[in-house]
Amino acid sequence: MNYNPFYNIENPQLMSYEYAWVSFMKQGVIISAIVPQEIKESWRRCRKNDIHFTRKPQQSPDALNKETVTAASDSKMLDFIRRNGGKLISDTFKNMEAESVFYGVITDKNGCKLYGVNNYNDETEKLNIIERIEDFSEENVGTNCFSIVSEIKRPYSVVGAQHYLEELHGCAGYAAPIFAGDSMIGMVGFYTITERMDDYITSFAVAVERAIENSIRWDDIKGLVEKEREEKQLILDTVSDGVLYVSDDGMITHCNNKLYSVLGLKSGSLIGKDINTVITNPLVSELKKYPPSDKFSRGDYKISLINSRGENRMCFFNKYRFDMGPDGQWSEIWVFTITSDIKKLAQKLSVGNTSHYTFEDIKSDSHSMKKVLELAKKAANFEVSTIIEGESGTGKEMLAQAIHNGGVRKNGPFVAVDCGALPSNLLESELFGYEEGAYTGAKKGGKMGKIELANKGVLFLDEITNMPYDMQAKLLRVLQERKLSHIGGTDTLDFDVQIIAATNKDIIREINEGKFRQDLFYRLNIIHIKLPSLIERENDIETFIDYFMKKYNPKRDMQLSEEAISLLRRYEWPGNVRQLENVIERMTITTNSKLIGRECIPAEILESLGEAPNKAEYEKLSESENMRLDEVSRRHVLRTVAKYGNNVKKAAEVLGISRMTVYKYLNADN
Repeated sequence: MNYNPFYNIENPQLMSYEYAWVSFMKQGVIISAIVPQEIKESWRRCRKNDIHFTRKPQQSPDALNKETVTAASDSKMLDFIRRNGGKLISDTFKNMEAESVFYGVITDKNGCKLYGVNNYNDETEKLNIIERIEDFSEENVGTNCFSIVSEIKRPYSVVGAQHYLEELHGCAGYAAPIFAGDSMIGMVGFYTITERMDDYITSFAVAVERAIENSIRWDDIKGLVEKEREEKQLILDTVSDGVLYVSDDGMITHCNNKLYSVLGLKSGSLIGKDINTVITNPLVSELKKYPPSDKFSRGDYKISLINSRGENRMCFFNKYRFDMGPDGQWSEIWVFTITSDIKKLAQKLSVGNTSHYTFEDIKSDSHSMKKVLELAKKAANFEVSTIIEGESGTGKEMLAQAIHNGGVRKNGPFVAVDCGALPSNLLESELFGYEEGAYTGAKKGGKMGKIELANKGVLFLDEITNMPYDMQAKLLRVLQERKLSHIGGTDTLDFDVQIIAATNKDIIREINEGKFRQDLFYRLNIIHIKLPSLIERENDIETFIDYFMKKYNPKRDMQLSEEAISLLRRYEWPGNVRQLENVIERMTITTNSKLIGRECIPAEILESLGEAPNKAEYEKLSESENMRLDEVSRRHVLRTVAKYGNNVKKAAEVLGISRMTVYKYLNADN
């Protein structure tokens, strides 16, 4: 056994694991900077238990007899996850690309295999050994993803030489625990070859685990639907999705608190009502035509719920049908999975940084913006460093996300950093990461930097001209060498990222004034995009007015008067698109009529246009005569902030007060 410096030469991460593994096997030394704590503890246990790293994985006598395994715990539950979880994995494999290489495994809580299936036809030598393993316990196979998950009871991955047995170094495993209530009952995981390792497979395992757990919950619910209403309601209220029961005559018999909350309705208010009371897009009449799902064949139809305030809530829709008795009656369970909840869960699990906007989301009829989009698409196709220059509210990050989603890096991460939000020392650790003990208060185990997190993707450096001058030099060096070191570390890491920088300042002026490094500018400025302000975008004001009216008036029962549209067109919009959106939203909320007139236009806009308020507006303004001085001041600050598109810094400069004072008045409004 010797360390081979050319082992996985294209993957420095795998090389470092191999180096650390050889050091431990030959000298008993663990390199803490490379080996995670969970792997470290497992390696030590394996050595203590006299497991030799050259040993072939053994078949456990207990694992070969599945009846013995299931008899030792809840055989019904294990049979459930073996049959139904296995079907879920197999169905998922059918939708994968032909060249994908996975072996899916379901085990009990101790690692004894209950089910295994692959999605490839040709023999994959490195995974043959995984297919033959019947017991993934640490005592049998040494360090692996299932043995660690059984120990820590949360998702985990073990790749390459993180495995204790040398035989498994060509494999990468990702596993997640399966819970029934508070008890872990099993595990689900996926193995692939190390050449195709990817962190997204962890989220894949988590998604399958969650589907199995939801299936267990729904199986429990189906067995209880014939019990008393109070028992049903208690169960439904524990489900994270919005759920309602619909009888065969279209009446709502049960609805959980989650759905009431989403719809903005009082609990119990839908019981006994016709299902058409719920407003959806497409309409309920269309949803009735959708074929019912079952627990392992979901429709996941994309629809929107319209709540009591007229707001759209995007969600996935499924319904399940079951018979109620011998008289032929039936009921349906309608399930609404709110997409924003899914995004929050993904963020909580730290499954990656993503972008949401595409070029199709950027609305414009102006010639200047069409030229901007042409240039942005070239930045996406050629993966080159790009600077986006534009005023606040013009959509710089939206354009950066569109470049990410429009290029070959769309499957990689999109990581955003606000360069002006942190002081120099904190920004350095945020960008480059740090080792454990690098400084007082450093996180245990260290932390990856944003550049490292953005590997194979896009790093968005927002407000780049606000970056401290000393940090600009450090960033330039790292970008030139395409290597970085964690703070407090000695090892260098290669990275491959596309840099997109943005600023709301004139970057050439910043260079001339000595505030921004010219050499860093040349490094970043392969493509330079200048986003025009809203007032420069010819016909786009009307385009956006129409778009935001549809967004904030989904019923399409309100419209702007010709006078209101004319006034909005004349305004210069210092806060650009962001300010226009805020104004339209405010007007749709404050109106008492289906025809929205000038009386709903904020006073500061009318004043800036030299338009005298009408009688109703005078009456509204006269209310301030009997106000306390601090209330008059508060309202003046709020109007000024709104006038400048919620730009607190600009408002503070105009008012001649500090930003902290502005924030004080803003918080007082809440």
